Amino acid sequence: MLACGTSKVGSKHYECENPACEHRKVIYNSCKSKACSSCGVMLTEKWIAKQLSILPKCEYQHMTLTMPDKLWPIFRLNPWLINLLYRCAVSAFLSFAKKRGIEIGLFCVVHTFGRQLNWNVHFHLSVTRGGINLKTKRWGNIYFNAAMVEQHWKQHVVSFLRDHYHNLNTKHDNYQHIRDFRGWSQFLSSQYSRKWRIHLAKKTEDVGPTVRYLGRYFKRPPIAASRLRHYQGSDVHFVYKDHRDNCYKTLVLSQI
Repeated sequence: MLACGTSKVGSKHYECENPACEHRKVIYNSCKSKACSSCGVMLTEKWIAKQLSILPKCEYQHMTLTMPDKLWPIFRLNPWLINLLYRCAVSAFLSFAKKRGIEIGLFCVVHTFGRQLNWNVHFHLSVTRGGINLKTKRWGNIYFNAAMVEQHWKQHVVSFLRDHYHNLNTKHDNYQHIRDFRGWSQFLSSQYSRKWRIHLAKKTEDVGPTVRYLGRYFKRPPIAASRLRHYQGSDVHFVYKDHRDNCYKTLVLSQI
């Protein structure tokens, strides 16, 4: 990616067929990486255009689902859990809607990093504020509120982690006190009783804003080039927004 648009990734040379014309043009190749701040933009725009042509035009609501930080390490120790957790998140919303007799549509994106590029497992979803009524086969409305979503999400995650206990690597400071399944269940119960941050954005009237917003999450690299401030061979200086006070701050990370 660092060589994108330079001679290191090759180039194309164009010249006029007329021998008397001295005009020459050299175009350097791109890296075509999704993580590239330049190439990734084009790939994102193509993805957005495709989704706009196939998605239903209706109201959508974007949501962010988090979990207590005490649970984050378990997914770093057991990365195979993340794909299963993704299915758990989708299942939580599909079952929530099905109990109300509605089949909804949704996007779901898992992120393993936070604004400071720290390990932070959370989900971004956009859900249709309606769907097909399972009885009448007509369009029916459905609404979500933060309290209901939090309760449903907590139940699914805790049950999910309890069911997979016997296959987990729990060698981490957060889990030193856990000796058996009973201890694991007690730990999960203590996390269940905590407040889980759930954010529900304002509804959007059309699919356009939703797809463009999610395009940044599906296709973007972990950090935009505009946030980078300095690099000196080992340390990277970048800007992030601290959600606690809504102020922009600079953080320095080492490659080690």
